[in-house]
Amino acid sequence: MGETETGRGRRRGGALTREEIIEAAVEISTAEGPAGVSFRALGGRLGVAATALYRHFRDKDELMLALADQIFVEIAERFTPSDDWAADLHQLARLGREVGRRHAVTLAWLGYRNTGGPGDQAVALASLRVLLDAGLTQEQALFHYQLLTDTLMGLLTVDAMRESLDADTRRKDDAALAALYANMAREEPRLSHVPALAVTTDDDTLFAAQIDLHIHAIHATASGRPVLHGPA
Repeated sequence: MGETETGRGRRRGGALTREEIIEAAVEISTAEGPAGVSFRALGGRLGVAATALYRHFRDKDELMLALADQIFVEIAERFTPSDDWAADLHQLARLGREVGRRHAVTLAWLGYRNTGGPGDQAVALASLRVLLDAGLTQEQALFHYQLLTDTLMGLLTVDAMRESLDADTRRKDDAALAALYANMAREEPRLSHVPALAVTTDDDTLFAAQIDLHIHAIHATASGRPVLHGPA
C-alpha cells in the first residue's frame, strides 16, 4: 500500500487502491458506526480529496456493501471444512458470530441485503455444500440455509442493538429483566427457579443450542422425517 499521512496531510506514494478505501471504511465504521462513514471522512483519513474515492465507488451505498463483504471474506478464509458436516455447520456459525459481533452495527445496517461480493458468495457456497453433505436435496439445502441465515442475522442484530447502549442503560435493562422474571415467579409458583436460572444461562450456551436445533432439523429432513414445513 502507498504511504499515507492519515487525516493530517497529503497522501504520498502509489495510487489509492480500492482495498485501502475499504480498510479505512472498516476502521471508521467499527469506531463510529456506518453513519460515520462518508467520502469526506475517508478522504481525510487517507489524505486524499473526497472526489478521488469516486474513481473506485459510485456512492456510499456501493462502498458500504463492499465493506460488509469483507466480513464474509474473513469468515470464508478462516473456515476449514472437515468430513463432519454437523461440526462444519457449528464452525461456520461460530465464525459468523465471532466475526459478525466485531462488526455487528455494520451487519445490522446490511440487514437482508446481499453484498453481491466474493465473500458473500463464498460463505453461501460453503454453507450450501455443508448442507448437501448432510444428505439434503438442493431445495432442502436452500431452505435450511435460509433458516440458518435468518437466525444468525437476527442474533447479530440484537447484539448490535445492545452494543449501541451505554453501560448505564445496559445495567437498567438487566435489572428490568431480572425484575420481570422475579414477578413471573411470584405469579406462577412453577417458575420459582427461573430468576436464578436466567442469571446462570450464558449467551454462548444459548447460541450453541440454537445451532443444535438447526442440526436436529436437518437430520430429520435428511432422514425423511422432517420436523419443519418445507421442501419435501
